[in-house]
Amino acid sequence: MKNRYLIIVLFLISVNSIYAQKELVVKNLTGYYIKNTVQFDDDFDFIHLVVTNQDDFDSYFGIAKTMKNDIAKIDFTQNNVIAILLKPSTNSKETEIVYAELDQNKLLVQYGIKSKGKTTFLSSSLYITTIPKHITIITFKSKDNISVLEVK
Repeated sequence: MKNRYLIIVLFLISVNSIYAQKELVVKNLTGYYIKNTVQFDDDFDFIHLVVTNQDDFDSYFGIAKTMKNDIAKIDFTQNNVIAILLKPSTNSKETEIVYAELDQNKLLVQYGIKSKGKTTFLSSSLYITTIPKHITIITFKSKDNISVLEVK
């Protein structure tokens, strides 16, 4: 009888570990910029995006190639792109991912915006990363807002 309980407990622990939430490591892809054709809503200083193909990606982002940087190629057959775009401003800002938590097909991205000071010109901030195609619900959360996007 004790063995039966032990087997049941071990089974429940293993099932729980399979479905447990886990942290997803995200890396900012550098070497891209927000195209000036991207329209920001007057009521919001940001745009949250999920991009599923190269054509849509190219409509939002351009390549900022220099002699010293390598531009990461994105394989849209395996990955989608998520991005946080900040509206151009004379207040220089940087987006920082606090954590990204994966729960099966759902991803929670907690982020913050760090002010870097005033400038005499307009600049925008971009955080862009790839995620596996199986993730279909992305929640972006900051101290001021929360939004949920679904990949269709």
